[in-house]
Amino acid sequence: MKKTVLFLATVLLISGAAAFSFQDFIDRFQGEFQQEEGKVGIVQLSGNIVPEASGFSAGITPQDIRDLNQKAEEQNVDAIMYEINSGGGAVVASKDLKRNIDAVDVPTVCRFRDVGASGAYLAALGCDSIVADSASITGSIGVTSSYIEFSDLMDDIGVSYVNITAGDRKELGSPFQEPTEEQKEVLANKSQLIGDEFLTEVSEGRNLTANQEERVGTGEIFLGSEAEELGLVDSLGGRTAAIDEAENLTNMNLQPVRVQRTPEFNLLSLFFGGLEIGAGDSPLEAVM
Repeated sequence: MKKTVLFLATVLLISGAAAFSFQDFIDRFQGEFQQEEGKVGIVQLSGNIVPEASGFSAGITPQDIRDLNQKAEEQNVDAIMYEINSGGGAVVASKDLKRNIDAVDVPTVCRFRDVGASGAYLAALGCDSIVADSASITGSIGVTSSYIEFSDLMDDIGVSYVNITAGDRKELGSPFQEPTEEQKEVLANKSQLIGDEFLTEVSEGRNLTANQEERVGTGEIFLGSEAEELGLVDSLGGRTAAIDEAENLTNMNLQPVRVQRTPEFNLLSLFFGGLEIGAGDSPLEAVM
């Protein structure tokens, strides 16, 4: 009888231990594979990249990024996805956009919509991952400098331009006189310096091979499918693919929330909201 009781007690003890071990395994399994819930902030960036906002034109400014990043922080997001639709713009402003994105504490993903090229691509280098549609226009890794020169028109209407400056090259890029070949070469060298810096940023940021760097350094535009092959983007797809990238970076199940500033309303925006002014502060303006 005692042996029977002892046997039953032993069986119950083993069964209880086995049940406990199995439940512990289930708990651990669920803990490993059940993702924590979180939020990804959706920031939409559209238009030319400009140094600062103007009452006469819309664009993307470094201050926009700082403000939107702060809004995202206030919403306690776990990641940020920047939806970019821009062909680039001012050089330093593009670099500032990259710095402001790079300064974000949470994981970041840049998604190119129709266009994410030139200065907009440079800004996207601040993201942890870049997603493009197969048909998105990207690349255009280069710099262009241009200005309007109307000295012949002045001659036609009998207007003379008097230039009194200290320094032989002070008037480089002046629209009032035709540049000499030497002056054109000087301006071209300035653009090349900026272009070389741009290409270096891309090559180092994306770990491009020598062949890839040579290809993208032509300034050519690429479709998203080509950009993926060249190492310029990480994956192809739309918003869902970009959110998946953010979930991989955070190891969380993320719900999208929109991040936007409260629009400012004033009389200038009412009357001139659709008007754009293309002239910069200086006759010669380099853009990327």
